[in-house]
Amino acid sequence: MSTDDTAPLSLHPDNPRYFLFRGAPTVFVTSGEHYGAVLNRDFDYVTYLDALHADGLNMTRTFTGAYVEPTGAFNIARNTLAPARGSFICPWARSEEDGYANGGRSSI
Repeated sequence: MSTDDTAPLSLHPDNPRYFLFRGAPTVFVTSGEHYGAVLNRDFDYVTYLDALHADGLNMTRTFTGAYVEPTGAFNIARNTLAPARGSFICPWARSEEDGYANGGRSSI
């Protein structure tokens, strides 16, 4: 096995159900995902990732912001998938058109 820590993640050559990560056979294990983790500036991602690590998990799923919920959606209190005005982060340029109440021109 390669011990090159800079090698990219790859499939294990002998068992494609495993990955090679930092030269070692690796299985990604998680039960956590948080869609609001990367699109909400107010989300406490350090605490979230520390909790996953403490539980022996080594992966999470993130969301790019292609879907975001309006404030009050599904009656969820403190819904991180419904960022407060000015807290929505997305990986593309902001629109100059009114649209999402907490993310379009009217909220800038």
